[in-house]
Amino acid sequence: MVDVFISYSRNDQAKVAVLARAVEAAGYKVWWDAELPPHESYGDVITDKIAHAKAAIVVWSPTAVKSEWVRAEADMARNQRKLIQTALDQVVPPLPFNQIQYAEIGDWQGEDDHPAWNKVKLSLATLCGAREGAEPPPVRPALRVEPQRVAALPQGGSRGGLVVGILVGAVVIALAVAGGIMLGRGSSEAPAPTPSAGTSAAVPVAATPAPSVAPEPVASVSPAVVSDGAEDAPSPPPTDMEFPDSSTRLLTAAEVQELGPTTLRVARNEIYARKGRRFADPWLREWFGRYAWYRPRFDQVELNAIEKQNVALIQQAEARYQ
Repeated sequence: MVDVFISYSRNDQAKVAVLARAVEAAGYKVWWDAELPPHESYGDVITDKIAHAKAAIVVWSPTAVKSEWVRAEADMARNQRKLIQTALDQVVPPLPFNQIQYAEIGDWQGEDDHPAWNKVKLSLATLCGAREGAEPPPVRPALRVEPQRVAALPQGGSRGGLVVGILVGAVVIALAVAGGIMLGRGSSEAPAPTPSAGTSAAVPVAATPAPSVAPEPVASVSPAVVSDGAEDAPSPPPTDMEFPDSSTRLLTAAEVQELGPTTLRVARNEIYARKGRRFADPWLREWFGRYAWYRPRFDQVELNAIEKQNVALIQQAEARYQ
């Protein structure tokens, strides 16, 4: 049985995907029309899913407030006392839904401690029951910049020690220069010519060859582009992946059987995304396009034996939602 139904405008699909994954990671089974079976009537499926869901999240946006479908779904959820309202871009829900509290998630990027997401989780726990042991959704970590290290001065009289050190160094240099001059005067060889003003003395320096850096390979584009995944590409951070090792390790049925349809879809397609697959689906293009490691270059990619088995396993789990 579905726990949560999500109503939204298709223009907001990428943002709603983040919401769907977060709800699934919180321990709830989610349904939204991205998973609509192609052989069934849209209206019949929507009516059935809302009726059997424990909660319905409506995502209001500039286009959602103009959608008759979103309004109808919100009205059905309100009448069944299972409506949870969210909003994007500072949009106020239309009448009569503006009389009900809502959570502004326009600036939410999936982090688990966001105030608006905490409101949504509280409503989900009230309508669907709390989920013990649910883990927060993976969040891409912020870039950490290491501070520049500066050598600390010695403790206790550090400034005085520094000054003394400088003076001692200056004296040593002066003595070395004076010694060189004295040696030069006592030598039978003629002193080296002094460069005239405006010129610099030629100092022999051993030439250091420039390091040899091979350029990054650039994939050639042909009418039928196929990749075996061997091209150089940045390694995806584990936090960007549902299963970071799904190309090298066989997944188990226990790992995938409790995942929701959106998470399963991402997990299956990330195997192709790692190899630079160009997706025809706009949602997949936008989803993986958020990551710096994703380089869409190939129309088709070749999977290894482990990847093929993992794709088949995930597809079996996805079939439960169709």
